[in-house]
Amino acid sequence: MALVDNGQVSGNTAGMTNTKLLSVKVPMKIFRALPGAHQGRSRFIVAALEEKIQRQEAEWQPTTDHGRRLKAILDKGAAERGPLLDDEGIARELQERRGRLH
Repeated sequence: MALVDNGQVSGNTAGMTNTKLLSVKVPMKIFRALPGAHQGRSRFIVAALEEKIQRQEAEWQPTTDHGRRLKAILDKGAAERGPLLDDEGIARELQERRGRLH
């Protein structure tokens, strides 16, 4: 693992150009299943995190008939709803609804 602070890198980055040290507690059952130190533990953890993040980014796909019908309704109404709001848009909408901006 390596620590990056103010652009200064210390430790072995193992080919990583931009890293940040992360410390977490894991149950012993999980810890025992991880590769040992100096045996690819960091690569294993990074790969697992990347895989998990990639799965979260994938678009939701329903698996049941009922879910597919609901998704069709959502997709059909997407054009009527317009674009999704970002954080600033949500804050602005809340202020308008609370009567602060008129």
